[in-house]
Amino acid sequence: MGTFTYRARDEKGLLVTGSMEAVNQRDVYAELDAKGLFPISAKETKTAGSASVDDFLLRFQKVKSDDLIFFTRQLQTIIRAGIPVVAGLRALEEQTKSPKLKAAIKTIAQDIDRGQSLSDALAQHRSIFPELYVSMVRAGETGGGLEEILERLAGIIEFQMKTKEMLKSAMRYPMFVVGTLILAFIVLLKMVVPKFVPIFKSANISLPLPTQILLIINDLAEKYTVFTVGTIVLIIVLFILYKRTAAGAMAIDRIKLQIPLIGQIILKICMGRFAFTLENLVRAGIPIVKTLDIVSRTVGNSYIAQKIVGIGQNIEKGRGISKPLKEAGIFPPLVIHLISTGEETGALEEMLKEVSTHYDREVSYSVSRLSAWVEPILTAGLSVMVLFLALAIFMPWWDMMSAMKGGG
Repeated sequence: MGTFTYRARDEKGLLVTGSMEAVNQRDVYAELDAKGLFPISAKETKTAGSASVDDFLLRFQKVKSDDLIFFTRQLQTIIRAGIPVVAGLRALEEQTKSPKLKAAIKTIAQDIDRGQSLSDALAQHRSIFPELYVSMVRAGETGGGLEEILERLAGIIEFQMKTKEMLKSAMRYPMFVVGTLILAFIVLLKMVVPKFVPIFKSANISLPLPTQILLIINDLAEKYTVFTVGTIVLIIVLFILYKRTAAGAMAIDRIKLQIPLIGQIILKICMGRFAFTLENLVRAGIPIVKTLDIVSRTVGNSYIAQKIVGIGQNIEKGRGISKPLKEAGIFPPLVIHLISTGEETGALEEMLKEVSTHYDREVSYSVSRLSAWVEPILTAGLSVMVLFLALAIFMPWWDMMSAMKGGG
């Protein structure tokens, strides 16, 4: 039970406002009808403090892919069973654990109850349901195949979640290697080097280059700790701010593709997403130019997204899809060949499915191969670090011993 404020018109067309206690919006409308009033709107009111706090907290919450997949699968079941959408959404609202999704489902049910379509109601919550989701639902409503569209949507979300995990896995290994090397260097710098620094500084000999570098690093760590930490933090902040700009995201994403081993994995993941999403949108009957615009926002790389947008612009000029793909200069020959074959034979969806299946296997293989490289890379990195420290520490000792012998 909650308090609802309503707006309605009486028999003379005059505006009537007020509030009443009711379970839901439908009960408010029923009560207004019983009083001979024509309902215009009814909204549930909350205590100012609790409403504002709840709304503020919900803004920072994210709906997990698992929750969105569950919602999509359940909504598909509701459509298949012939259950009224509003009644089904209210049942889903009770089953949903995510507070943000629960609030969205409640609002969507109310909007549909007021006469909006499902796609229009979903479009009011773009932070949960992206343009891909809304466009496919709208296509399903128009073409009468909403049940099949929801099945495809769930598959797309699952595929995106899987590729996202693959990308995280691919990046986790290099981060582990770099982090381990940095940690080992800090430990050696703090525990080993300080014992030798006073001796080197007091020695009346010309220090070798490795030792000079080591002393500079030690001074930065000891005397300029605040400055060094501040500089590192500033660089990180500037990097984050730059990454949030369109030009920054484009440049960084382009550099990612050029990183040895990692770049190829990222490219394969993006190609798999491109083909899988494009296939499902084409099957849903969405125009190819609109499809490419949506796909560009799902590949997960700004540089590749820009290329996809350019392909869409070329298609609008009547150039087909295979030639712009080749001119983009980022798509592998396999993708271009299969899509070109599909375009010529009228089997574009099947060829796109082949591309996504191929890259799905390729990504799994590449990630497993990358993990096999971690151990030798880590070993090589540690070896170089130990060699540098050994030369920096022992070379002055050899020089001092030679000077002592010469003096003796």
